[in-house]
Amino acid sequence: RDGGSRYREKGVPKAVKNVNTVLADAVKGIDVADQRAVDDAMLKADGTPNKGALGANAILGISLAASKAGAAAKGVPLWKHYAEIAGNPTPDVLPVPCFNVINGGEHAGNKLAFQEFFVIPTGA
Repeated sequence: RDGGSRYREKGVPKAVKNVNTVLADAVKGIDVADQRAVDDAMLKADGTPNKGALGANAILGISLAASKAGAAAKGVPLWKHYAEIAGNPTPDVLPVPCFNVINGGEHAGNKLAFQEFFVIPTGA
């Protein structure tokens, strides 16, 4: 978060600016179906090991948008596009659902020390 008076110091104008300038310039002209190229271009533009210069959430937002556009450009559902990116062109299992049952951390409005508690039915 950028601090300041907007949204109780949780505003993100720097991230929005990075998305609309530096990151947009980095991915302009790259085929959206080439997820690796899109992500690598943004990582190179950021230049830090933890995406600290341009913001991990800004980079993630563009990455997700590009993956959705890439699936549409290929005319396949998003899940199939992700399966192909992962090297699994014929997925034969359904994803395991995750259930977020308790929220904590900075944005939850309580004093729990952890961010989330998930229930994941592995082996179901």
